[in-house]
Amino acid sequence: MQSVMVKRMQRTMVLAAIAALSAGCPSPSVPSDASVTDGSVDVVDDMCGERCATPSRLAPGPYGTRPHDLAGDFTVETTEGPWRLSDHFDGTDHYVFLVYTPGTIRFGDGTDYSQGLFDGPLDELLRRSPRNVHYFFLWNRNEQGFQDFAATLPGQLALLSAEDQAHWRTRLHAVTRQASMIQGWVGDVVRARLASRDMVRRYEAYQWAVDRTQHVREVGQLGTLTRSGLAPDLTFLANEPRYYEFEFAREQRLSTQNATVLPVFTNQRVDDWEGPRNWRDAVAYGTVDVPDVSRFDTLEVDLSMQCINGRDGDCGAWDYISDLRLCEEPTSAPDAGADANTGTDGSSDALEVTDASDASDVATDAPETFRPRRAGCDREIARWITTYWREGRWVTDISQLLPLFATPGRRTLRWYSKHQFDPREVPYIVSLSLRLSNRNRGMRPVAVQNLWSGESDRFDSAYDSRHPARQFTVPAGTRRVEVYSLITGHGADTSQCAEFCNHTHHFALNGGPAQSVAFPEAQSPMGCADRVGEGVVPNQHGTWYFGRGGWCPGEDVRPHVLDLTPGLRPGSNELTYRALVGTQAMVAGRNYGNIDHATYLIYWR
Repeated sequence: MQSVMVKRMQRTMVLAAIAALSAGCPSPSVPSDASVTDGSVDVVDDMCGERCATPSRLAPGPYGTRPHDLAGDFTVETTEGPWRLSDHFDGTDHYVFLVYTPGTIRFGDGTDYSQGLFDGPLDELLRRSPRNVHYFFLWNRNEQGFQDFAATLPGQLALLSAEDQAHWRTRLHAVTRQASMIQGWVGDVVRARLASRDMVRRYEAYQWAVDRTQHVREVGQLGTLTRSGLAPDLTFLANEPRYYEFEFAREQRLSTQNATVLPVFTNQRVDDWEGPRNWRDAVAYGTVDVPDVSRFDTLEVDLSMQCINGRDGDCGAWDYISDLRLCEEPTSAPDAGADANTGTDGSSDALEVTDASDASDVATDAPETFRPRRAGCDREIARWITTYWREGRWVTDISQLLPLFATPGRRTLRWYSKHQFDPREVPYIVSLSLRLSNRNRGMRPVAVQNLWSGESDRFDSAYDSRHPARQFTVPAGTRRVEVYSLITGHGADTSQCAEFCNHTHHFALNGGPAQSVAFPEAQSPMGCADRVGEGVVPNQHGTWYFGRGGWCPGEDVRPHVLDLTPGLRPGSNELTYRALVGTQAMVAGRNYGNIDHATYLIYWR
């Protein structure tokens, strides 16, 4: 994603901020409920479980203190008197905890992490926060300093409107007892986190949350990276409940979606690899038995990438590409621009796939030093960008690719995530499924035609010449034709352009005006942080907040869809594609990085 120089600089930043790893960490283990599920089933939702529910009172347990555990009831003494969770819990609020512990985490420039957070603008935190949150402020060092902070709360509330003051006055809680000495569940959390040997334990011991479904959550990196460590930012605390609200809305949508779910992996630890043995990209092959899809008009991919033990730092350290590819039986090369699954008249032919009965052989300890990608597993159907050291889940609409599954039968899929190398190799716990449903769109995609594609396609002045115009004829009965494209930019020698500049992509039909895909958010220092409410995993341990050229760390790459229908003509049509840096052509001899792209033509009836 980034140049070697930038990655080294960021690695230095991250390690300066959250290093000091403990020796003798326990060996990672698969969750006790890990399993692999085959087959398909009509379900409400197969992955969210309890978190799809809307509890009206506390669940009876068992309780725990680790991420994903069910939080227990608790009582804490506050400056306003005792506060008990079960007296207030109704499944609508989130509960966020931050512990004052100055002197515990300091950076090279003298910045104190905890003091910096507690000196932050509380009024701005509340303005950015969803309103269904309780914030608990605790102390574990310097009781007098914490009392001084608590004394400022009325003044900081006074900076808000009268309505907001009334709302937040009962939702800010200054806890009077030392955190590690509190009896009950809250104290148990603090003590367990202080005893943890996880990679980013210096942060996690003093910050956590309980979401509206009563589950324990991590909070992540509260601030932006600097050359000497971290600039703490209290307002980042609001990112967590913003994301929980996004998750909750998604779970509610999925729970009411009468979907046929095709599990590919369920809680599968991915240790398999392809490529050179000293690089070890994570790869898993899975199969699904596809039913007759003619009654569906919607296809989604549901991917969850969890960390070992659910803890920040037990996932990969870097923002790398992950993708899903459909495996097909190798055939003779089709004509340029034609799709191996589409006849010359645009009709969908049967799709033959490789039997996955030998999929387990990728996990063997074979002596070879290079393991190639299985033949025929090249058609990209979904793409994600991994997080910096945090978990994530994404549900992505890829309905335009339904024709690839038109013929009932077994399909083989290849899931990939680039090698994670720093500071150690880590596996992912992966769950992935396809979701078929019907939104009554009034028509369905019936054929897919390849246009252009490239992995690490060099972004330079010769880019356009490598993507010649494509001709196509619209089959009779077609009601809509679309361009469907995944486009992301990565790395560069010229000002990190492909990743951090607004490269633009222009598609013109029959010489008419171009329809364009642009990434103006790549110019923004908070372009990805601003999209937490849209599904970007918040508070990752890296420079996750910068806007990028077509992607964010910890987010799915959502397809760009352009409607060509109004400009179609009888007989032959021509589609051209060119790319610019903003509105300017690329300068000869300069390397602007790489573009990863997959562009298809979609026919609807």
